[in-house]
Amino acid sequence: MGSNIEEIENKEWRTRLRFMADIVFATSMTIMILNIEIPDLEAITSTKELSKYMLKQLSGMVTFFISFVIVAVYWMKHLEHFSLTLKVNQTYIFLQLLFLAMIMLVPFWNTYVSNDPDNSALKVFLSINMVLVGLFSFLSLNYASSDKNRLIHNEVSDESIKTAKMQILAEPAIAIIAACLAFLNPTYWDYAFILIPILFATRRKLIKVKYFKQFIKK
Repeated sequence: MGSNIEEIENKEWRTRLRFMADIVFATSMTIMILNIEIPDLEAITSTKELSKYMLKQLSGMVTFFISFVIVAVYWMKHLEHFSLTLKVNQTYIFLQLLFLAMIMLVPFWNTYVSNDPDNSALKVFLSINMVLVGLFSFLSLNYASSDKNRLIHNEVSDESIKTAKMQILAEPAIAIIAACLAFLNPTYWDYAFILIPILFATRRKLIKVKYFKQFIKK
């Protein structure tokens, strides 16, 4: 009886955490688009003025796409890693909450960078935020995959786990490189993050395991 209650409780916490993660990611990605200003068409009387305004907004749009792609990449990685997590506990939930908190801060720094795209310091702060996102993502997977805790599916090999950890560290590494390049030229910061979708597209995927596989009755 106690074992059944524990399974039900674990399933409930896991479900709630997954829903919360999806909400945080969706909210962060939605908030970022609000940073792009809509022109007052009544005040713009010519195509030339509209073109000038749109060119001015272009830098902000570039920052939006960079932040959006990074958050989207982390969402897809989170979905892949979380699908392999069969159990959760308080420590894992705490690490996940810190990870989600860093995701929620991305739109905050994105707002400042969009308003002042030539400010190197702001881009460095956003890069630091990206490093912290990757750090807590790494700590979550590291904790879940440790022999002591083993919250992930047993079918996942140690080699796959090691590869996944290295893949998680790719974005923080790029963020550190981008932060250094920002002091040379703020535009270089934008170019550095082009590597993220490229590396993600070429990554090695973990094996696919159905959600709540352990609860399916045989």
